[in-house]
Amino acid sequence: MDTRLKNVGRILGVTAMMSSLSGCIVDQLDPFYYMYGAAVQASGGYDDVPAGTTQAPLAADQNANMQRLIDRETPDRYRSRSCEYIEMSLIEAAGYMTSSNALVKQLAEARKVAASPAWQEKGCKTANFPGGKIGIAMETVDAQKASLYSMPTNGVVVYNVGAGSPAQQGGILTNDLIVAVNEQPVADSVEFRLQLAKAPIGSTVNLKVWRYQAFQTLPVVVGPGGTPVSMLPVSTSAAQNTAPSSNLQGMNLGEVNSSYAKAAGLPSAQGAWVIDTVKGSAADKAGIKPLDVIVEIGGQEVASAQDVADISSRMRVGYKATVSVWRNQAKRDVKMVLKTD
Repeated sequence: MDTRLKNVGRILGVTAMMSSLSGCIVDQLDPFYYMYGAAVQASGGYDDVPAGTTQAPLAADQNANMQRLIDRETPDRYRSRSCEYIEMSLIEAAGYMTSSNALVKQLAEARKVAASPAWQEKGCKTANFPGGKIGIAMETVDAQKASLYSMPTNGVVVYNVGAGSPAQQGGILTNDLIVAVNEQPVADSVEFRLQLAKAPIGSTVNLKVWRYQAFQTLPVVVGPGGTPVSMLPVSTSAAQNTAPSSNLQGMNLGEVNSSYAKAAGLPSAQGAWVIDTVKGSAADKAGIKPLDVIVEIGGQEVASAQDVADISSRMRVGYKATVSVWRNQAKRDVKMVLKTD
């Protein structure tokens, strides 16, 4: 078949699907994975496809998909994970911080807050990976959408392949879905990064990809990646970054830093960041969620996590206080019945 016609078929049959199959971190510039030349904005199509062919569905779904990714960043997501996985998650988050998209930066901050307690609770130490890369930009496949097209629901979607990179030399193409490294399945982007980062520089990894409705395996040489930037917590105790656990109505709270305030659209770096809530607690029953920022209680401004403890301690037990939280770029009120802890 003529190569051009084959590419047209691939575009019509695959690109439209793949453009909506990831978390849609569309304008992420990923310095952790780009080794060769200038980073290119992640997109879902080929160079000879008009931008409108693939970008429209991404633009329409981006905010909703990004918010879904932010909402899933809770401490429980990482407590069952290995220290290596947590470390790589935070390395990935550091790459998100370079994005011009406020929601992507918010995702990075949300991941740092969610993963840091697990890192500290487990007493994790830096693994010092070889840190190899192959020169691609990718994101975790959206399992729900992939299932609609009878495609693999685990793995990573390739958005861009660096010119002259090991990935290009090994035959990796834009829109490939990578599902395994050396026969080791990869469920998401973190597992994929981890498998590559642990491989010796110069070694060959066999990447299992889904392409043209079939699997194939491609050998790719792992290139050097330099020193990755991460967001590993510097504190050895999670308590150093949170307010005392008493009088917090079943919430684990942290301080709001300037970078998160900017990403979340807060006017200033004030408030108390909800890291986690206890099931059945006053906060949980009120509908307060992890990653909410408490900005007022009973009409009194909250500047820090300690303010939550101080303000609630001056109110009687059983009082239904109005708690104003910042969520999804907007302020909203919930009612919380104060309890003794």
